[in-house]
Amino acid sequence: MSPWQLKPSEVRARYRTTLLHNAVPMEDGIAHTVDGELLLLTWDRVQRALTAEIGEPEGVRTIVFDLIISGTDAESPSDTGYDVRRFNADPGEDAMELARVLDDRLEPEVATASIKSVATDGIASRWYPDIEAFELDTVLSIED
Repeated sequence: MSPWQLKPSEVRARYRTTLLHNAVPMEDGIAHTVDGELLLLTWDRVQRALTAEIGEPEGVRTIVFDLIISGTDAESPSDTGYDVRRFNADPGEDAMELARVLDDRLEPEVATASIKSVATDGIASRWYPDIEAFELDTVLSIED
């Protein structure tokens, strides 16, 4: 089967995302809340960081940040797929500030060109009409 023929359920099984609620970058990582409890995803757990603009150019758009992680609550990527922590920002200055923090805090090989693009000029180098297309392309690019 061609990888382009992956069903959405197959992509979701490989690329498992968890939304980080109230995500705020801190010195040591991304602070977020789970059931009202404040948690910290530390920078050293991030194996890869990428971003893309999602939505139609003339419609509602968002900049999505995906952090592929490792650690105690993440499965090994080679075994079962990728565990991803996701947050988003409005296009422009909000996204630019978040991308700058990621670019500054993460190792150079972790922050992808898409992060650097948003950090530099606030424009995502990757654009997708919907989240499913973004996830499929990401899985294909990681496994290529």
